[in-house]
Amino acid sequence: MALIENNHYFVSTSSVVLREAPDAKSEPRNHLLFGDWLVYKGPIQNGFAKIYCRGNTGWIPETSIREERILEINFLDIGIGDGCHIVTPDDEIILIDAGKTDNMERFLSWRYNLRQRKVKGVDGVLPTDPSGRLPMEIDHIVMSHPDKDHYYGFLNVFKNKKLSVKNIYHSGIVERPIKPQDKDPNLHYYSKDDLGGYLKINRKTAYIWELIRSNTEMYQIIAKFPDTTKQYMTTLREAVTNSPKVKFHTLSHKTGYLNGFTPQDKMALKVLGPVTEPMTIGSETKDCLKRLGAEGVTKNGHSVVFKLKIGKLEVFLGGDLNTESEDYLIKHYCETDKDVSKLEKEVSKLMAKGSTITNDQAQDLAIHQADIQAIITKARKTFQADIVKACHHGSHHFSETFLKCLNGIVTVVSSGDGDSYAHPRPDALGSFGKYGRGERPLIFSTEIGRSTKEFSNIYDYFELLKEYESAIAAAPTEDIKEDIRKEMEGKKDRNVVVYGMITVRTDGEQVILAQKLEQPDGKDNKWDIHELKYNPNNLQFEYIKKTGH
Repeated sequence: MALIENNHYFVSTSSVVLREAPDAKSEPRNHLLFGDWLVYKGPIQNGFAKIYCRGNTGWIPETSIREERILEINFLDIGIGDGCHIVTPDDEIILIDAGKTDNMERFLSWRYNLRQRKVKGVDGVLPTDPSGRLPMEIDHIVMSHPDKDHYYGFLNVFKNKKLSVKNIYHSGIVERPIKPQDKDPNLHYYSKDDLGGYLKINRKTAYIWELIRSNTEMYQIIAKFPDTTKQYMTTLREAVTNSPKVKFHTLSHKTGYLNGFTPQDKMALKVLGPVTEPMTIGSETKDCLKRLGAEGVTKNGHSVVFKLKIGKLEVFLGGDLNTESEDYLIKHYCETDKDVSKLEKEVSKLMAKGSTITNDQAQDLAIHQADIQAIITKARKTFQADIVKACHHGSHHFSETFLKCLNGIVTVVSSGDGDSYAHPRPDALGSFGKYGRGERPLIFSTEIGRSTKEFSNIYDYFELLKEYESAIAAAPTEDIKEDIRKEMEGKKDRNVVVYGMITVRTDGEQVILAQKLEQPDGKDNKWDIHELKYNPNNLQFEYIKKTGH
């Protein structure tokens, strides 16, 4: 590969040290990761290439450079909730959920240097300013379900006028005010439920009829409630206000693959859930979502669920699935009428009998165990993945059988401080390890990945903020004050994102997972890196065990 000066390239090795001189023993300047973007500055000396990367200019081995962009998945330390930032091999941006605070917006501001971006019509930049640019476009945003700890952080993203959004994907469940005059007499409405009208089949079975199924319907319902303070509607309204051309897409298992992310593309995104069923009122038939329980159980259980595939690697992204929805998904994809969670309870009861078990009970136990194993074997064809984003932040609402169906070698838990559920739960963490693949299944947690609440070196950080405030007060002009404010906000952005983020880098063959070390051992050792390697003999990725410290 002939490197061309000022062209863009990427790091090709799991990590590499950027050095001051073209010498493996020269002083380190930074610790770079597989897939990091760089600019070749030339020339080649002693097998080293001069490059610019992560704000530094230095030297790396020429053999550590590749031309093709890889897939980058960042599970962010979003606080309470989920937040995932993806950069595709075609340089498209996908955001899946955003927690409920401003952490996602701060991450984007840091990652894409938005505070320094001059956008026409924003922050006093004139529309005629030749140096002014358009807002940075986010290609795809997924709001997996209408729970505040997944969608509300998008409010700050949508309000940022330096950003625009092209596509928003959702489950079809849209919370809205339900007034008596809006109620359809053919439908049932639950008193503690704002998910719309249900088609009630019997005492135990009902389906959400009033889903939002198209872009037109979404714009109509946003216009219908211009003054509502419902936070989901407020967030959607802000998206339309700031990005008036945004398109809404309702996802279900019938979607199949997202447009542009099919098996023929560099990266595939298959929609596994929510699963809809056709229901009929009179002459009208619509795809509906089954009521899985109370409002929270239903909207969590019908999260948007993806299977991401690139090369040989598969990643499962499951929103806030719960036991009820896991049973429902398994019944659908395995074409069975058995609830695996009930089978698990029966097995546990019979196993508890120990030596007192009767022959008939032992026979029942063997039948239940065989049923579960048959389900696992069939379900793995749909659900098995190498990397699994833990459903519902490590909640205890899960089926052990579903974890066996996932069979992941890596589990990533998104959780944060201040929640009242103690996520990730001890039994969840134990089960992730017990039912993970391989001798040493990997469990990452965004919360465990950092040691302080929200900010690193908290006292030093506050001292730094005081210095900024003093500098702002002493600044002679408003322009200088604003420059200092932007620098201060940039520091805040960086503190939010540096620790806790779990990053996945892969081209479908080579895979690393990395998290920032809380106490870096020098500029040449900033990352804790774990590698997966594909074994062609068993057709699976395996963890390359770390040795030493």
